[in-house]
Amino acid sequence: MTQGRFVRNLIISLLLIPSMTFADNIDNSRKAEILSNLKQEISEQYIIEDSIPGILASLDSLSSTDFLVKLPDGNKFAEVINEKLKQFDRHFSLSWSNPNEISTKPRTESYWDRLDRKNSGFSKVEILEGNIGYIEFWGFDRVNVKSEQRVANVMSFISETDAIIFDLRNNGGGSPRMIQLLSGYLFNERTQLSSIYWRNSDETEEFWTSTDIRGKKRPTIPIYVLTSNDTFSAAEAFTYDLKSLKRATIVGETTGGGANPMRFVDFGDGFIAGIPYGRAINPITKTNWEWVGVTPDIETSREQALETAYISALNTLLNVSRNDSQKIEIKNKLKDLTAH
Repeated sequence: MTQGRFVRNLIISLLLIPSMTFADNIDNSRKAEILSNLKQEISEQYIIEDSIPGILASLDSLSSTDFLVKLPDGNKFAEVINEKLKQFDRHFSLSWSNPNEISTKPRTESYWDRLDRKNSGFSKVEILEGNIGYIEFWGFDRVNVKSEQRVANVMSFISETDAIIFDLRNNGGGSPRMIQLLSGYLFNERTQLSSIYWRNSDETEEFWTSTDIRGKKRPTIPIYVLTSNDTFSAAEAFTYDLKSLKRATIVGETTGGGANPMRFVDFGDGFIAGIPYGRAINPITKTNWEWVGVTPDIETSREQALETAYISALNTLLNVSRNDSQKIEIKNKLKDLTAH
């Protein structure tokens, strides 16, 4: 075969190779190293120390050569480990992205970037008939000048309502600082909401309602929080705090059950693990909602949660309102809602 024909055939052969890049395949020694590093990080950082032996034993069961051979690519390897870890704590994670892949896709937007771009998660704010404020938001943004102003705008819009419904049915959580800021509008006095014990520093950090409030406080009006099984993490903390302090009525489904905040650890080659290293502690219950979730005061489906809370709020206001026009408005709305 001539050299030119050999080169041409070689190029054709390379073009016929599947699109998977060589970096997609992680050799067994590297996978074993990642498992070993992951177990070490869990041993040193994971917050529920009594559970560590069981987690390590579970990961050991995945470390055999025969098993690793069945997971040749990084993505599948991470998926299997991720699924195993979440059996112990829903905040655990292991993800993989190909560091050598030249992608034509746009860079994946982070949760925080998305919150910043989309009004800090506030997707709907309105005043329902009967003078009830309704606030729907899907995340707890980091607290900064921009997000503080957005919260102030939201709370200003519903500042003259007689009750508030917070809709957290699609809220995946976020920053505990936002919990402090929002809760600051709902209490007259500075109030402790929770604490978090950090294992790495062996310190306990207390979280209190914010005193830096821009606008009117609403310390006495009825508060309702809508929940679903997708309500998670900081959204659960907000719900649990208000329920424990008897400041809100929770309506909907039991929440997801993720109470332990996590930190990310980069293992290189595109592997990043999320390891829970803190434990939320409520000052009243002395515990949290890990795995069990936050149980609602009024249990109903996520689809019926808003209507159920709305009817409850209307009935409450009907009993206390001194405004005849408002009472007529409430009665008419209750008639509409209960007619079907």
